[in-house]
Amino acid sequence: MKNKYINLIIVALSSLALVSCLKKDLPQMTNSGLNDISDFNLYYKYVDTIVDNKGTPQENTRIQVETVQLSRTKTISNDTVYVTPGFPAGFPRNEKPKVTLGKIWGYANIPEAAIIAPVGTSPALGKPGDFTKPAEYEVTAANGNKKKWVVVVSPLPVVNAWEGTYLESGTLNHASAGLQTCPVGFTQDLITVSATKLKATAGFWYFNNSGITYFINVNADNTVTISSDPDAVVAIQQEATPASTYDPVNKRFTLYYYYYSGGNPANWRKFNTVLTLK
Repeated sequence: MKNKYINLIIVALSSLALVSCLKKDLPQMTNSGLNDISDFNLYYKYVDTIVDNKGTPQENTRIQVETVQLSRTKTISNDTVYVTPGFPAGFPRNEKPKVTLGKIWGYANIPEAAIIAPVGTSPALGKPGDFTKPAEYEVTAANGNKKKWVVVVSPLPVVNAWEGTYLESGTLNHASAGLQTCPVGFTQDLITVSATKLKATAGFWYFNNSGITYFINVNADNTVTISSDPDAVVAIQQEATPASTYDPVNKRFTLYYYYYSGGNPANWRKFNTVLTLK
C-alpha cells in the first residue's frame, strides 16, 4: 500500500517596500525629502496541489500556496501611477479566469526611510485588496514631508472560455510533399484575442514557423469561423466544406483551412487540424 503524505506549505511573500523603516545605519536618510512611488506591482495567490513520485510507493502530495507577480506596464504622471496588468508567460491556464482586481495583492516601491499608508477606504498594501477603482496613498518622507498618490489599475486582459493548451492531431496535405501527419503528443497553446476569438498556429510541427498564424472564432452554435491573421506570413482561409466546429463536450476543435504559399494557387497547403484541450 502506498503512503500519501499531505503537507501544507504556506509560501509567504516577503515585504516589497511596503513600509520602509528608518534604520540606525542609514543616517544619510534622516533628512531625506523623497516621498515618491517609483513602481507598483500586483500579485496573485492560489492553492496548488503537487504530486511527487506519482504512481510509486513514495508518492507524496503537497498542497502549496503559490504567489505569482503579474506582468505589467506602468506610467507615472505627476502624482498618479497608471498600471496595465497582464499574465506572465507560464501563468497557470486554469487560474486565469479566477484572477480578479477585486481581490489582489498590491505592493509599492518607495524610498528608503519613507512610509506609505492608504487614504480613506483605499486597500492596504501587502493584503488582498480591491483595485477595481483608483486607490489613494500617502507617502511620508524621512523628514516628514507628505505627498498623496493615486494608483489607477486598468482591467485585466480578457481570457475567454477556450484559451488553453491543446493536443494537436490531423493532417497537412502539401502540394509537393504530399500528405503529412501530425506527430503524436504535439501540443499548441490557443491564445485569447477577444471574448470568442483565439489565435492559433498552423502546422508548426511540420514547418517550424511561428509566423503561420490564424484566428478561430467560436460561434453561438459551436460552428467555427476561421480567418486570416493580418500579422501572419501567409493568408489562411477557411474551407467551405466540411464545416469547422467545436465540440463542447470533448472540448475539441475540428478545423479545415488552407493557404497558398507565395500566393500561388498551385502551391496549396490544406489542413485538417484537430485540437483537444489537454
